[in-house]
Amino acid sequence: MTAPGLPAWAADAAGRLADIGFLDVHGSEPGAPGGARLLVALRATPTLAHFDPETIGYWHLEGEHGRVTSFDRRSARPADQPVSWGRITVADRIPVTNQFLTFGGRLRAWDLDADTTVVEVRSPAPIQRWSGHSQGVDPFTDEMGAFFGRLMIPIDFQPGAERRIGEAGPVTLYAAMLADDVDRLGASRVLREHSTQLDRFLHHEVARLTEVDPAALTAGRALLEGLGLRDRA
Repeated sequence: MTAPGLPAWAADAAGRLADIGFLDVHGSEPGAPGGARLLVALRATPTLAHFDPETIGYWHLEGEHGRVTSFDRRSARPADQPVSWGRITVADRIPVTNQFLTFGGRLRAWDLDADTTVVEVRSPAPIQRWSGHSQGVDPFTDEMGAFFGRLMIPIDFQPGAERRIGEAGPVTLYAAMLADDVDRLGASRVLREHSTQLDRFLHHEVARLTEVDPAALTAGRALLEGLGLRDRA
């Protein structure tokens, strides 16, 4: 686990994945050191102890459109490549899956030895547990999924929208969701009264981004306006 040349992130992933197949680290806390991290161990032989991932599926922007791509033990390593917003699917040999939602980030992979490859999807925005065989669902996954559903409207009807969204970057896209949800709760007293946990989370994250990356909030609001998803103030 501490072989010469082993990157710090891979050594950390190896320790966390010693007895399990995957782990979502700080998925709902993008402000934590290192951001949100989805860690996956791809092993040559199933352990049968937890969940034995064999393939990681995710979206990748190619030109004007996002395409589904995958990473497994046949993929070139070491790896460092972009992941676009949308769904991440971790599948085993059966196949059974565990699924996550991401605003985008980077995937990197490293061989610990001949039998085990560790993979990290890292993002400065949340990586939320969505569904699956071996996990629960995070508190605000539904809001994230609903926002992604709203993005499909301009993608379907506005030329260039898919590329604009894909090139916005994870923090800008996350900021756009925060602004969208703040607007929606602000416009409805009933929603605020029934979504107090969400309301607190939104204001906490808006305050955090105001301090660490105010430009992202401005860019997020501009993205919504450009897509026709937010009225201009």
